[in-house]
Amino acid sequence: ARLVSRLTRSILPRPSQVARMASTAHHDTSRRVFHALHDPTGAWAFTETASRSFLRKWDLSKNARARRFRYTTPFHRMNPDGFLVDFFNSEVVNEHLQVMGSDKQWRSVVRGVPKGTAGLGDGDREDSNEVKNVGNKKCVKVAYEKIQCTSTSMQIFDPLKDGSAEPRIVRDKSDALMRRVEDIIQGFPVGDELRAFLLDEANGNFENELVAPENRREFLWKIFEHLVLGGASCQYEDSLSPYENTTKAVYKSLVRAKKKEETDGDETNAAVVSDVYLIKSVSVSASCATETETEVQLFPKPGHKQNWCYLCVDPWRKHVTVWYHGYVPYW
Repeated sequence: ARLVSRLTRSILPRPSQVARMASTAHHDTSRRVFHALHDPTGAWAFTETASRSFLRKWDLSKNARARRFRYTTPFHRMNPDGFLVDFFNSEVVNEHLQVMGSDKQWRSVVRGVPKGTAGLGDGDREDSNEVKNVGNKKCVKVAYEKIQCTSTSMQIFDPLKDGSAEPRIVRDKSDALMRRVEDIIQGFPVGDELRAFLLDEANGNFENELVAPENRREFLWKIFEHLVLGGASCQYEDSLSPYENTTKAVYKSLVRAKKKEETDGDETNAAVVSDVYLIKSVSVSASCATETETEVQLFPKPGHKQNWCYLCVDPWRKHVTVWYHGYVPYW
């Protein structure tokens, strides 16, 4: 099934996937203004009953945030640096988007620590007068990686279930995942061949590149991996379809695609128009002093595989959708 829903015009080809550092040195002269948006009333994976119930089951809800914003000055995908610095400097963004530190307290990225916000559940909103500024800080650098995002169908998951996997990941003529002796790999419990493929580089399907490396770099695949691995209290599935269906719902909630006017011999008739950035770090400094810049702690357990902060930019609607998750260990 094609993921063509909710997309409007195509734009210039994407630059190659690289990790970069946005800073005030690359800042656009016209500062952008950001406005917080309500959750969509239509299909939205983070509020829709079926997908949200799975996110909770996989422990990807209480330590996560999904927020939407609208911006003013046009976004130029060939130079997103100033855009990202402006985003994290926005008072509106700092009011509505929070991250979790090592103390497991929710706080704004740059401006300060909200009072009494420990344990906020997904979907809660913070009151603007509850935010306490800590110094006159501003964002000066954002380290990020441009994520490949071109998938307009679910075909990249076909190798998992078409019989080409060895060892098998899905049972013949069934949606059930193949079980195996449980093990711990990279800190995750692994009791089926799907998680073994995702985590074990010695796994036969990994070594034989069951899924091409290029496809594993796709944002669609990264979402799938995040959902399969889950949080510290994840209740894993026994079948593949819940992961696929929820991946599709999340993907369609974060990025947009449009129908191509001309296919140029390409079998696909759609193209993704959103750009996706994985935020690696945000650095702040005092705005009125020569203070050394400080890197903000974005996650409660830095360096964990299940930490992420994705910014998905739709330059035609001038929307930014943020999907954040901070991994909190069970023990």
